[in-house]
Amino acid sequence: MNLEIHFQPVIIGTDLNAYGVARTFHMAYGVVSKIFGNKKLLMVDHSKICDVTEVEGFTQDAVMVHTLIQYAKEHPEKKLILFAASEQYVFRILSHYTALQDYYIIPYTKPELGLLLSDKMNFYEYCETYQLAYPKALEIKRETYEEFTTDLSFPLVLKPSESSDYFDLSFEGKEKAYILQDAAALKKALKDIYGHGYGHNMILQEYVAGDVSNEYVMNVYADQKGKVRLMSLGRILIEDPQPDMRGNYVAIVSPQKDPRVTKLYEDIKRFLETIEFTGIANFDFKVDDKDGLFKVFEINMRQGRSSFFSTLAGANLAVPIVEDLVFGKALEGTLYGEDPFIWTNCFDKTFFRLVKTYQPDLYDELISVENIGNTLFYAEDLSLRRKMLLNKYFKRYDERLSDFYK
Repeated sequence: MNLEIHFQPVIIGTDLNAYGVARTFHMAYGVVSKIFGNKKLLMVDHSKICDVTEVEGFTQDAVMVHTLIQYAKEHPEKKLILFAASEQYVFRILSHYTALQDYYIIPYTKPELGLLLSDKMNFYEYCETYQLAYPKALEIKRETYEEFTTDLSFPLVLKPSESSDYFDLSFEGKEKAYILQDAAALKKALKDIYGHGYGHNMILQEYVAGDVSNEYVMNVYADQKGKVRLMSLGRILIEDPQPDMRGNYVAIVSPQKDPRVTKLYEDIKRFLETIEFTGIANFDFKVDDKDGLFKVFEINMRQGRSSFFSTLAGANLAVPIVEDLVFGKALEGTLYGEDPFIWTNCFDKTFFRLVKTYQPDLYDELISVENIGNTLFYAEDLSLRRKMLLNKYFKRYDERLSDFYK
């Protein structure tokens, strides 16, 4: 069977996540992914595994839906699997699920549950019901934010309840998630956010004690019967230092052996199977220095931006998706990404320099890990022109990291 003719990933968005999805499929099945976006970013430029089409106005729902349906009609011989590279595009897929499902295999959960859980306060109610530890949170209403007060103790975290619209805002001092030290800082942040047109509620949340190495990310896939078939956990060591890029990871490593990791897998698997979740999910956690518990921050209805780390860990997301949704034969049991790995979004030498400086207790252990990889540097897709482009990009990025991490 010619797998490239039989099925094809179609990805909306042209960033690191898009290339990561394309690479996982190429590694597992040798297929070239079709990619649509408003503008071609360098992550997918000069690539042999990404067939990219720029579409003017693609960020508009009507243009996106028309483009996708037209492409599907032109390729009736293929089973097309639709992926979103960003949260904004996930919401657009869920909002137009009915129109798209006749043409595409959609590896995300059904719209009703997806939109429900995307609201962080709804998700925290589920955490209460299903006994998942999370940082206590309060909702700040857009209409009454000027009168809002709280009894929670600072420092506190302020973040949007609806992220996709928030990402479109641009103003000086904007942060992806604010870490606030007092009520005056909270008042100023809210005034800035709502003064620049944000139309949804905000969430004020307890700050979980611990540095970035206490943070973790998990990728999950549950088959169409609601059984979890893939789980992979990564430990964050370095994240982007820019305030508006907080949460974008620069380095992820395999978690250390710990009974709490086993319990976390069990708890998340039980939760998803109980609520009959299907498709891809991505979770963010942090281990609280105060009580040693994994606290969950959110569930995303898509593969994470850095989800290629799962492939390094031995759990390629493409495999359970294709086996389940294309060939109709779900994997038996659950595939866990348990291979030791290091995933970076910088040069290797920069990673080890930063670890030696800021995480010296981990340096000797990590320097012996041979399974180290980067989403974008793929030997099967590394023409001279692409290699020069990526080297230039990572050199600039390393300079920015060096400015912050002296």
